[in-house]
Amino acid sequence: MNIDLASEVVFFAALQRGGGVKRINKQGQALGRKGEESRRRLLDATLSLIAVESVHKLSASKIARAAGMASQSFYLYFKDIDEVLLILAQEAAEELAEVAAVLRDAAPGTPPEILSRTFIESYTAYWERHRPILNARNYIADSGNIDFLKVRHEATMPIIHAIADRIKAAQPGGRLTKASAQSRAVIIYVSMERMAARSRAVQYNVEDAGNEDLLRAEVDILALLFTPVADRG
Repeated sequence: MNIDLASEVVFFAALQRGGGVKRINKQGQALGRKGEESRRRLLDATLSLIAVESVHKLSASKIARAAGMASQSFYLYFKDIDEVLLILAQEAAEELAEVAAVLRDAAPGTPPEILSRTFIESYTAYWERHRPILNARNYIADSGNIDFLKVRHEATMPIIHAIADRIKAAQPGGRLTKASAQSRAVIIYVSMERMAARSRAVQYNVEDAGNEDLLRAEVDILALLFTPVADRG
């Protein structure tokens, strides 16, 4: 982990402890209110840009201009483009815990179909809110960037574990090993992510099948896996 990312970790850890540690800029100066606002403007400007163009077209000067700031201001707060994208990916990842909680904290006896639909709708809505940065995160992670791979892994594994726990619970008496349940959960998750990532694009020429039909198929498949073996017809 480089020194810039380490400072981010220290900052967020301090917040979680209720501490008063202030974020610092690249000159080692503690950020005051105006500094935090400027940093946020650059982050938000980056989000607005990647919503309409490829990450390859990003530049420090373009982000600064979109934020209404001088070009050199970018490097006062961020080392490079990867750092600002990584921070945005980390912010989006924090919200994914709420999606995992849909499965983890569901009331006992919740019908599998209702649980499955609620979970998939929650996950799809999450992607709708964060699609630009999630697509950017995945693209960079798939290129082999370790920092982005780590952020994606840490964000997605709680979801995969929650799916696996539900699948295993439907197969009592050790009929399904933990490894087998997790393997199935990975396949389900990858399919869900692919569908959510490109939901606005025309991908498949399926006669008479729209987005609601595809959502229904996702729900049906997941509900089947969540249904106890004894209750399956």
